[in-house]
Amino acid sequence: MLLPAEDPLRKDGLVYLDGALVDGPATHVLIIGVGAYKSPQFKIPLTSTTVSARALADWFVDGAKPHFQNKDCPLGSVAVLLSEPAVGGGNLASYAGGDVPRATLANCACAVKAWVRRINTNKDNLAILYVASHGESFLNQTAFLLEDYGLDDLDKTSGMSKIEQLAGALENAKPVAQLLLFDCCRVPTDMRLPWNEELGTKLISLTRADDDHGEPRKQWMIAATSLGEVATGRSNKTTLFADALINALDGVAADPAEDGWPVRPGTLVDKIDSLLALHRLPSEKAQTPSGRMAGSFEITFAGEKSEVPVYVSFNDPAEWPDSVITVTANPGNGITIQGVQNESPFRMMSVPTMADVQASAVRNDESVGSARKKAYAPAIFLELRKVPQTAAVVVGALEASRGIIGRGKLTVALRSPVQIGAGAVADIVWRGKQKKPVKQIAVPLGGEASLEVQDGDYTITLRTPDGRVQTKDVQLAKDTILKVEFSTQDSPHEWLATAAVSGAVGDATAPPAPQPQSSPFERMVRRHLREFGGKLGLGGPAGEAAEYDDSGGSDGIEESNDDVVTATIAGQLDVDLVQKPAPGAKLDIAVERDDGLLMRFDIRDGADWRYMPGGGECPLFAVIKMGGRQELAVVPTLGARPGEADSPGGWTPYILIDRTAGIEQMMSTVIVEDSVWAGLLGFVASRDMIMGEKLLDSGLVEVAVSAFAGKRQNPLAALAGALVAVAAASADVEKRWEPWLRNLADWFPGLPDGPIILGRRLLMRARNAEQIAEARKWLFEGFDRGVPVYSLCVDWLARGLESLGGDEADLKARKLAARHLANRVDPTRAFTVIRLDD
Repeated sequence: MLLPAEDPLRKDGLVYLDGALVDGPATHVLIIGVGAYKSPQFKIPLTSTTVSARALADWFVDGAKPHFQNKDCPLGSVAVLLSEPAVGGGNLASYAGGDVPRATLANCACAVKAWVRRINTNKDNLAILYVASHGESFLNQTAFLLEDYGLDDLDKTSGMSKIEQLAGALENAKPVAQLLLFDCCRVPTDMRLPWNEELGTKLISLTRADDDHGEPRKQWMIAATSLGEVATGRSNKTTLFADALINALDGVAADPAEDGWPVRPGTLVDKIDSLLALHRLPSEKAQTPSGRMAGSFEITFAGEKSEVPVYVSFNDPAEWPDSVITVTANPGNGITIQGVQNESPFRMMSVPTMADVQASAVRNDESVGSARKKAYAPAIFLELRKVPQTAAVVVGALEASRGIIGRGKLTVALRSPVQIGAGAVADIVWRGKQKKPVKQIAVPLGGEASLEVQDGDYTITLRTPDGRVQTKDVQLAKDTILKVEFSTQDSPHEWLATAAVSGAVGDATAPPAPQPQSSPFERMVRRHLREFGGKLGLGGPAGEAAEYDDSGGSDGIEESNDDVVTATIAGQLDVDLVQKPAPGAKLDIAVERDDGLLMRFDIRDGADWRYMPGGGECPLFAVIKMGGRQELAVVPTLGARPGEADSPGGWTPYILIDRTAGIEQMMSTVIVEDSVWAGLLGFVASRDMIMGEKLLDSGLVEVAVSAFAGKRQNPLAALAGALVAVAAASADVEKRWEPWLRNLADWFPGLPDGPIILGRRLLMRARNAEQIAEARKWLFEGFDRGVPVYSLCVDWLARGLESLGGDEADLKARKLAARHLANRVDPTRAFTVIRLDD
């Protein structure tokens, strides 16, 4: 069903169309590859972007090599736009026997609109978008560059389009299942834009239809790399991301426990991450994909394979050069690998399923590593180490079983510098011939969880709040208790343990040398904000900016700490605690731990309870100033808490400040130490709501609801639970939370998050104008309360308002202010951190 060269539909890039699937359900793909740019600032064209776009298009339409398979959502259409250097005097690129449009702004806008019309024919369509190009970031925004970028000297952002705006608009398209892939760098732009500048031109703008089907969208937006980082390409070859993506789709990310070996977005991201990490050179940081995710769905069915790909590497890539690695497989053929400097330090080989694979490496006749694994489908990563890790140990025995089927017990232990009750999620997969569903259990950090299962071979995959995925293959003998031990990453200090296990700080083995510091209480300043939200354009429909009242004297200094405490550290860093003026507030800040690079600000809130049902207390914020940089961070404190029974996990917030943060990074991270909730908050930060939902199911729902029902004062934990419940779009979780979403919105009129979460849920499930109007009411209410506690609520507020139709002045003002705020909020933090400087 490839379209002939003369077909008029090719003007919008359409190269493949199945006319029988016009009404769906079907999979509709749009692929954009930009390698050649008209601007003279790009003197050398990219080759990897268009090679990658062609390779992915081939994966969908090349009939000689069947790859994409989805009988429930077969391939309905593929459109391709390519900007390549002109060849042979022709201006257009050729694909599948005919011309395709160049990836200019105008052509891409037309192609996106045509693609949206195709995907909008059925809510059960699968929408797939892939863009490979240059990319630039500004604060937390990222835009990809089109061919005609940089040609308008009076519009610096013309010819680029913002990823976040496009993804937000597509949430209002009909398809429930959406996979959006952006293969581009995210390096900071050098355009010196104003802080409220939108990054680029919209390709499409959609609002929620009055007759929408009301099913929450399961949208996965996956970027090739982290914010501020480079995405690696290879001359005349695919990008690293495209190579990993295609291999993952082709089976590495498949689920062999289910018929057809489906590939779903969650495992797709995991395996792309693992495949990208293989390319890391000794002097490099691994390229790490990132994005937003919600729900799950089948993308393709890889089909059962007779052989298993084996990826051979070292845990330390510095060992690769000059090493001779011998790999044997029984049954199967072995290989010998000679490691070379400056090459991707891994090799892939294929072996029969269940083969015993062993590898050993030597350099100058000295052993430098070994590894051994059984070849379980769909793929294995054989990582050589100087000291091989022990997968598991037998720690006990069960009473002899009388049944025909043998039983055993798996105990998953997680070593951690901090104790958190529900902190990680383990997937347990049986490797027997009979297919069985994956078992999932919540595992406490610093503890263990057990499960009785049939004896046999198992693969255990553990996901922790820091975003790491660890896998071990074990063999469980009949009537034995097998302990499988994992560990979180190390913390550079005891006082950063929670920050380390939640991914806020990297792995470290030795603390840096301490630096001299001055007293944390050099001066105290009192300032009053008439309306805090107004300072960020959130004070009301008109978005008026609030003003400071420096009535305490000509320099504003007053010896009081009722509302604001300012600490100056080494003459470089100021931290102000800001709240709406409230009588009798007692705030204190202590900087007792500082290693010269990382500094921890502990907040002591003397209020008995910060949030009481019916009270109007707004969140507490801190202004952090260092050099010319300034940030605003929420302080999610609950007050002094009269009794520990009212907050069983502890809930102790602090602000962590990184003196070495790059210009594209936030200096501040808000951490909550809590033995019940810290794990869930880590998954909220990484936007892994699927794993967050598993923690809720493990008992956190009952903890949150029982405490909330008893009016014990931790609405912030309840908000985190509600946030995950709504984001995960789980009918069961949402049903259990249903009675409490409105209570969260009503009982705490100073907190913006409750109305925003409720408004998000109502909007995503709205099926008529009346329901959209109710969602609008709650989104307006959340806006009028000020800045949310959770960064995801900032994003939901902006997206929600932009999804509302109409051109009323009050809606326009709110849309603009909410988007300006969202552009300055770091989405990689669980709690809201806002960049104030330019």
